[in-house]
Amino acid sequence: MENINNNETGTLKDEEKAFRWYLKSAEGGISNGQNNLGDYYYYGKGTTKDDHETFQQYLKSAEGVNHKGQNNIGYCYLNGIGTTKEEEKAFQWYLKSAEGGNSDGQSNLGFCYQHGFGTTKDEEKAFQWYLKSSEGENITGQYNLGCCYENGIGTAKDKEKAFQWYLKSAEGGNHNGQNSLGHCYRYGIGTTKNEEEAFRWYLESAEAGNSTGQYNLGCCYENGIGTAKDKEKAFQWYLKSAEGGNSNGQKNLGYCYENGIGITKDEEKAFRWYLESAEGENTTGQNNLGYCYRHGIGTTKDEAKAFRWYMKSAERGNHHGQKNLGYCYENGIGITKDEEKAFQWYLKSAEGGNSGGQNNYGHCYENGIGTTKDKEKAFQWYLKSAEGGNHNGQNSLGYCYRHGIGTTKDEEKAFQWYLKSAEGGNYPGQNNLGNCYKNGIGTTKDEAKAFQWYLKSAERGNHDGQKNLGYCYENGIGTTNDEEKAFQWYIKSAEGGNSYGQFNLGHCYEIGIGTVKDKEKAFQWYSKSAKEDKFKKYFIKYCYKNEIQIPKIKEYQIDLLQNANEDNFNLSLESSIGENLIDKNFNCCICWKANGCSKICKKFSQNFGRCHNCGNLNISKNMCPNCRLIEMSYMSEWTSGNCEIDKIILMTQLDENAKEWEIWRWIDYGKFKNVEYLTKGRFGNIWKAEWIDIPEILFKLFNTNQVALNKFRNSQEISSGFLKELIVNFECRDILPIFGITLDPITKEYAMVLQYMKEGNLRDFLQQNKLLPWIERLWLLNSYIEGLKVIHNKGFIHGDLHPGNLMITETYSNTRFIRLGDLGLCKPTNVSGVFDIDILPYVAPEVLYKNQCIQASDIYSVGILMWVISTCKIPFANRAYDKELADDIFKGLRPKVYNRIPQCYKELMEKCWHKDPSERPSIEIISDVLQNWILNIESQSKDSLMFLKADQELQNMDFEK
Repeated sequence: MENINNNETGTLKDEEKAFRWYLKSAEGGISNGQNNLGDYYYYGKGTTKDDHETFQQYLKSAEGVNHKGQNNIGYCYLNGIGTTKEEEKAFQWYLKSAEGGNSDGQSNLGFCYQHGFGTTKDEEKAFQWYLKSSEGENITGQYNLGCCYENGIGTAKDKEKAFQWYLKSAEGGNHNGQNSLGHCYRYGIGTTKNEEEAFRWYLESAEAGNSTGQYNLGCCYENGIGTAKDKEKAFQWYLKSAEGGNSNGQKNLGYCYENGIGITKDEEKAFRWYLESAEGENTTGQNNLGYCYRHGIGTTKDEAKAFRWYMKSAERGNHHGQKNLGYCYENGIGITKDEEKAFQWYLKSAEGGNSGGQNNYGHCYENGIGTTKDKEKAFQWYLKSAEGGNHNGQNSLGYCYRHGIGTTKDEEKAFQWYLKSAEGGNYPGQNNLGNCYKNGIGTTKDEAKAFQWYLKSAERGNHDGQKNLGYCYENGIGTTNDEEKAFQWYIKSAEGGNSYGQFNLGHCYEIGIGTVKDKEKAFQWYSKSAKEDKFKKYFIKYCYKNEIQIPKIKEYQIDLLQNANEDNFNLSLESSIGENLIDKNFNCCICWKANGCSKICKKFSQNFGRCHNCGNLNISKNMCPNCRLIEMSYMSEWTSGNCEIDKIILMTQLDENAKEWEIWRWIDYGKFKNVEYLTKGRFGNIWKAEWIDIPEILFKLFNTNQVALNKFRNSQEISSGFLKELIVNFECRDILPIFGITLDPITKEYAMVLQYMKEGNLRDFLQQNKLLPWIERLWLLNSYIEGLKVIHNKGFIHGDLHPGNLMITETYSNTRFIRLGDLGLCKPTNVSGVFDIDILPYVAPEVLYKNQCIQASDIYSVGILMWVISTCKIPFANRAYDKELADDIFKGLRPKVYNRIPQCYKELMEKCWHKDPSERPSIEIISDVLQNWILNIESQSKDSLMFLKADQELQNMDFEK
């Protein structure tokens, strides 16, 4: 925006004379004199500064049709100088000035149109007025016109024209134009990249007092762009920029104070400048201010304030802020922990190109944080992060290559990425690189280099590196054996919370490595390490082996029962030692009761104590015959009557990855009432019942106590097939919720207790909902595809997909979902054998004649089910399901494809039922296509318009079988 001109210079005496002559001219009604007198009042030249008189003189000049005066009175109205701020009046006066040919007025009128000041925003008109102003050689107009061409404001983007207009503006002395010209040279916008020229123009702009130019000049000095690096000069220019109110300058000045760049480190000043920048709406300043509050840099630590500033930064599109906000949600910093929100913010950051956000987003996919685990996606995002130069991402990518996570295992690539990360100063990467050198992973074994990298990592505070450095000193790996240094580094690692370091420190105290033997301290550090599951058995083994601290172990185990979810147990030492367990009649080695062990005992049964049968220590390793079964049955307050089923139920309860509602229970049949027959299933009959004392967590989750009982025929004699059915159902527990197993006392048939789907199966549902909108059909299809995806990813084949085996869940937000039912035909893909053939139209040709089912056979069934969902019909309903139909299917017969089915849907369906299994798409491809359709259903894309047209034709569809 063009300010009021102040081009005249002179002595105070000259200015006073000029003021008097302008006053006479103004009093004589000369509009130029009135305008110039307004200038003198505005700047206080030759008189006292007086905004009221400024406004009055400009108004007189403007009303006298002086176009400069009209521009200046517009400026007063826009900024409230000597009058009330009124954007509409500002616009009207700028319009008069512009139409009168004043180039300043034309530029300012363009500015009003561009930003909607006093008029409706109109970028095309803004461009036209900037053009008029520029053609009148107005350097501000030329600068603004350059901005239009660079950013596509009111015209097509044209970097070359932007450069040319910036050049004209800069050469005319416009400081904004000089800064923008420097920017063009720095990044090669509309011209060849030339950092020396960039520096020269930034310098011109900065020396003229332009705060943005001063900021950019500081960047040049800090990073050696077009000139030699000079941290002190960088600091000085950032200071000028910051004092001039530039929020970027304030942010960088804060960074200089925080890190001691060109000035003595001063965290309090860093905080103050970040605050200035943040309050000036600078998103990076807001992010950095959040960082200060989170870590207590220059201010008191305040995680709630950290969260709020990260939120401000993130919501305004700052990708660093988005990453940090995601971290707050992931770890509950200043806000309630919310992994789904963490995942979403990491996504925004990652898609914005932030390499740190990409690394954290990959971490979510790797560990299932706020989303489903997906190792391949984790790898891809780590790769993006690593290629973007992020050292955490490089370390994560190295880890993927090292362990084959989402990619083929490749130790040489692992080494190379660890090396990049380590050389970039990443201390976890330095530790991992040390591991590579120590063990010859992807490189030649070199213990001296291993030691050096462990040392770098340890000195920077990495607790794994400290533990490994201690190990090197203890065992003389890559350095001279030095037990005292080993002990000191183990202390650092242990005090940092590293469970390996804690265990090794306990070992030092037990054996006397680098310190005096101290069994009580050994016990203390072993017990701390025992909070990590992998060390629990070693801790108890140590105590039992030495017959020490038995009363304290009892306290520990009682604590464990009462505080199963707490990280910290009170393990203060006692001096009493020795109590022989062999005389304890083999009570539970966890809770020390003769019976009534809790679920915590079951969870940790394999990590604690003596065998109840033989009295031997370390049940996990030294078991007498049948000890494990005795251990399990001893701790169980129930039995199914069959030890194999008991084992499977206990297996689900001991699975550390199973959620509370996924754990199976043995359910007494007497707990069911109102048992009603529903239908005949493939392997038995299906019944409905009410579970009288259904656990509260299940009732809250499913909002009903109704369950389905899937009774298995001939299950009185347990077969390997029946046990396989149970194991596969647990492996795929997130597909069909299974609550437990029961036994009908009359028929002696075992039954799985399942979620009851009150809306029945897909076949019945489609018969009652033939006018279902396409978006709901896609939701149905996508929901069972996601279930099948889980089965395939776990290495299984379903082998029995048909409408009677797809169950409709209750409505959620007016959207229905399908859950895969009966998994009885599932088996691993690497196991050969014959699969039963169920309903003929859904069975793939290769199964019909080769009797060999593969995952692609499930995809064939998907194709037929797509046809069913699109037509609500039964395939080949007018033919007998016999050998003749099977022959025709093998030769290529498929259900009739109707024109009203969307073309994109039709193409995917036909690919799925292709005769050649190798031509069928994978479940991942189908899933991606479906999700793309659903996400873009309202986007007016080519595919979405097909579904819209199909919806309009639904009323005319022929729904006869």
